[in-house]
Amino acid sequence: MARVYHDDTIVARATPLGEGALAVIRVSGSNAIAAVDVLFRGKSSLSEAAGYTAHYGRLINLKGDHIDEIIATVFRKPLSYTGEDSVEISCHGGIYISQLVLDTIVSSGVRQAEPGEFTKRAFLNGRIDLSQAEAVAGLISARSEASRRISLNQLEGKFSQKIAEIRGRLLDVCSLIELELDFSEEGIALLPREEVLGLINLLQNEIEQMIDSYRVGKIYRDGLSVAIVGKPNAGKSSIFNALLAENRAIVTDIPGTTRDSLEENVLIDGIWFRLHDTAGLRETNDPAEIEGVARARSALKMADVMLLVVDSFLEREREGTLALLEEAQRPDRVIVAYNKIDLCEPKRIETGLLKMIASHVDEVLVSAKTGFGVSTLRQKLLSMVANDGLEASGLQVMNVRHRDALCRALTALKSAFNTVENGVSGEFAALDIRMAIDSLAEIVGEISSDELLNNIFGKFCIGK
Repeated sequence: MARVYHDDTIVARATPLGEGALAVIRVSGSNAIAAVDVLFRGKSSLSEAAGYTAHYGRLINLKGDHIDEIIATVFRKPLSYTGEDSVEISCHGGIYISQLVLDTIVSSGVRQAEPGEFTKRAFLNGRIDLSQAEAVAGLISARSEASRRISLNQLEGKFSQKIAEIRGRLLDVCSLIELELDFSEEGIALLPREEVLGLINLLQNEIEQMIDSYRVGKIYRDGLSVAIVGKPNAGKSSIFNALLAENRAIVTDIPGTTRDSLEENVLIDGIWFRLHDTAGLRETNDPAEIEGVARARSALKMADVMLLVVDSFLEREREGTLALLEEAQRPDRVIVAYNKIDLCEPKRIETGLLKMIASHVDEVLVSAKTGFGVSTLRQKLLSMVANDGLEASGLQVMNVRHRDALCRALTALKSAFNTVENGVSGEFAALDIRMAIDSLAEIVGEISSDELLNNIFGKFCIGK
């Protein structure tokens, strides 16, 4: 599909807005070096400078006023980030002075960049493919070592290499099928049907493994959502605070204190968990509490893990616990936390309370007040994802666009397999395989549209 490329010169702040020692202003385009050189006063001209060289000097405006002392680093095409001539200006990092430097560059006829436009140009100039460009955004937003490692592997091209390998093998199969069609009248078979089926099946399995890795990759990218639910005064907010190791939620002895859902993130052994402290689930006539209960049930429906908090001291809690368990979206991801065990006799807990729940539910004894069992609870949360086989590799799929393209490729290959198996003309199998190849090409951007690119790069931060 046609892609529009603009080679005009663009500028943007590459560092966050705020006060700091330094700010970096990035300029790129066909006139980048000349545009900055007009405003630069140093020992030598930037227009004559070699690439990958840094130059100290003053930045002036078009009136000749001194704006700031800067260091201008020159990058020559095609060996720059964007593949164009570029200049990165390091100036003092105050909000006002960095904005003044930016405005001065704009006043010389340079256009302010759109979000992600520098990386978009890197893609359009062939410096990186589309999956590598998306890895840049993933690396910036990485919140754990695992997600950083996966994004870095993708940026280095390991994911793209795997896609290219599968596409190459599909092209080989497709070429042989299409070549065989030319000799159909002579009855010549270049590739036995069993061998074709075996190759298609092998590639199907590889693609299925990549699709399956999305479930794990999504956990590394977004974390696991945990809904903390239970009856009023069971100690949900106390458990919430204990897991965060801070007093984030208000805790009182009055039932129904929590009216709205609170959300906070906590990192446990490299995995992010999004904790939702919810209103106590009970029948009520209070309009505010009714809304809180509705939001609690909504959070529960969206959660990956249900953390059901039970007041160990109250015998009547047994009656409602099983009913609440039925609301779990994932029965295999339920933890029952028996809170306030500091108020109970250990013998009663051991002999009665833990026997009432179904065998598949994980259980832990906790005292949010004393901290007993909180570390065990954290490990229980980790165990909720252990069965997913978490392992950060270069082939982990974290991007829903990539997953969808892989799913389309898999569907096409299944169709091709059925076509060959049923002895239908090879041209139909070749067509299906070509569709799979095109779906994989979308991942690395060999097939793309301006609408798709604008949607992807529009989510980047400005200056990247």
